[in-house]
Amino acid sequence: MASKLKEQKSDKEGPLLQSESPDPTLIQAIVLKPETDYHSQQWKNGLGTTDEISIYPPDKNFIKEEFFWRFSTSTMNANCSFSLFPGYDCTTVILPTDEDKKSKAYFSLSHQGGESFTKIQPLFPYTWQGEWPTTCKLTNSPVSCLQFMLRREVGKSQVRIEKIGSFETDLQGDVDSGKNMLFGAFTLVYVVEGFVSAILDENHPQSQKFDLKAGETLFVERDEDASPTSILLNATNEIGQYGFSGIEATVVVIQIEEGKTFGGILKNQQQFVSQPEESPPQRFNNHYGIVPSQRRPSIRRPSLLVPMEQEGDNIKAPTAQSPTQEIENKLNAMNLPDEPKRMKLERRDSLINMETFDPNAIYEPPAFALIHKDTDMPPPVIRDKLEVDEFPLNTISTAWIKIMTQGLSEWVKLPIIVCRGTEDGPVVGITAAVHGNELNGVPCIHRVISQIDVSKLKGTVVAVPCVNVWGFLKFQREFADGRDLNRQFPGKEDGFSSQVFCHHLMNKIISQFNYMVDLHTASFGRVNSYYVRADMNDSLGAKMAKLQQPQILLHNSGQDGTLRSAAAARGIKAITVEIGNPQTFQDRYIQWSFMGVMRILDYFDMYDLKNINMTEIKELVNEENLNGPPHTVLCSRGFWLYTKTGGLLEVYPGVNKLVKKGEIIARIKNMFGNVIDEYFSPCTGVVIGRSSNPVAMAGDRIVHMGVIKRTGEVLAKAAKENY
Repeated sequence: MASKLKEQKSDKEGPLLQSESPDPTLIQAIVLKPETDYHSQQWKNGLGTTDEISIYPPDKNFIKEEFFWRFSTSTMNANCSFSLFPGYDCTTVILPTDEDKKSKAYFSLSHQGGESFTKIQPLFPYTWQGEWPTTCKLTNSPVSCLQFMLRREVGKSQVRIEKIGSFETDLQGDVDSGKNMLFGAFTLVYVVEGFVSAILDENHPQSQKFDLKAGETLFVERDEDASPTSILLNATNEIGQYGFSGIEATVVVIQIEEGKTFGGILKNQQQFVSQPEESPPQRFNNHYGIVPSQRRPSIRRPSLLVPMEQEGDNIKAPTAQSPTQEIENKLNAMNLPDEPKRMKLERRDSLINMETFDPNAIYEPPAFALIHKDTDMPPPVIRDKLEVDEFPLNTISTAWIKIMTQGLSEWVKLPIIVCRGTEDGPVVGITAAVHGNELNGVPCIHRVISQIDVSKLKGTVVAVPCVNVWGFLKFQREFADGRDLNRQFPGKEDGFSSQVFCHHLMNKIISQFNYMVDLHTASFGRVNSYYVRADMNDSLGAKMAKLQQPQILLHNSGQDGTLRSAAAARGIKAITVEIGNPQTFQDRYIQWSFMGVMRILDYFDMYDLKNINMTEIKELVNEENLNGPPHTVLCSRGFWLYTKTGGLLEVYPGVNKLVKKGEIIARIKNMFGNVIDEYFSPCTGVVIGRSSNPVAMAGDRIVHMGVIKRTGEVLAKAAKENY
């Protein structure tokens, strides 16, 4: 858009408008057309498309950068949720469809998790705050709408709908509604229906005329401190003629003004083109670069921050007059008594003349926290069980699945995310938080889902980001009855509550999977390496495990009441991925497990690795090795060492460390500091996990040892661990 405006200065649209001011650059205008100027993008979740019409400043990336305003059209095919835009006002205008649907196609919005929805009628502007979580429910989809976003603290806007005719005056001789005065920095005129002629300053010798048709936008940029600009809109026929009765058109007119708080200080057109070296562009804390139209240069206010240099024990100010000197001069001019003057200077000096602050200690928001999107996951539906075929192809859907009833006779429901590709294929299930305090799998799932573009997916990915919702809410490992869910599978229809839960989970959700990746971590009081449990005698299960590229591969045949073993018994190829530590998020391990899942999808020809947005991934994780650890150790079996007495436990080797037979690995001391027991490695092996809790009872865990597979060793058909 910016380049087209520059071209217009010379030849494209004729001479630029001029007011009585000698400056010829006070107004610029151009017609933006869908086929050449709109930036179209399909939503990755398959629920709709967005065409960005214009953004200011030009060429800003609204996903990563701050902006003043953005204007776009969206077509939504299913219920969805809008992304958050804190600090922005969002306005939507539903566009009418053909006549037989005109009164039926609309959507309703619910804000901040409310149960009630506000019905939005076509051609009625509706505005809400961008920081409100907003859910959109469609009636008679698809629904197309205009979306306008404005940074509220930088400016203000007015959105109105006009039905215009083909005459300059109406029957009463009054000026037609198509005649407007432009006062603000920007004006956007979007043609909803019909053909429109727009004349800027029709009585001016250098007036300009623009012809528009439905779907096109007139963009006007002006210096709002200049005299108001008139615009005359008339409905025309297809060849741009007006003056005929019965011709009508509908337009949306948006006028945008700068906020007076920022007037004057921010008017420097070059500040959003190139930033001074001493003022690098920042997002959300610097309004330079997102300011309204700037047709007149002005002098930027000098910074109040003066760099200080350390020299010995003294603070040396730069050659320019320091803030303290400026304050002192002003105080001297006020003829204050010496004592108040001295106190004011000392107070000011205490804030300025401090030792240099470590720049590494200054917080900077992470890049991923500043990312915006056109839409988030759609609002969930409620289902009695998962039936993959009930969810549409080429779409991401969310649902609550009713599992069992609790003490209030209400349903315990599990959240699921269903990503269906363009065609049927394998169903890969990803589960997390079977233990309520094992959380690294949750953001791993979120990262997988956010990266999947359903138009490039074959088959279906079903994610259950939290299995043990009860333990999750209680910050505990166990289910409501105090039992470990991952020892109760496949469950019983008439057993303990944890067994009943497992029974329904298997039949209502897990039964739909062909393959499964179960994500875990260590539990409270323990830490883990990044490792995978799998039956390494099963060729496909072993392949899935190796695709995770973990630090340690542990052969475990199952038959131990776990979700993995219950799934395998039903013919579902499954692995368990242990991702570090409990009740925390560890970016490195999350990234490794995410890449492992994506490699599995690539192996099954469901989603090509080349479709991953690695630029976005690098912003999420500050790690040199994004794909996984450089080496993997295969263990033929694993076992835990336990304490024989209680006391203060000191465990020495870290996870993923090779320990030789006979080396000391732990000690226990009493409360007086005396060593009362020592523990030595019974064999050479690798530390899979270890205790992190210094307070030990007799019989508590010390380290989880993995026995490294020897060359030529045949893996046992039945391999279990002493959990």
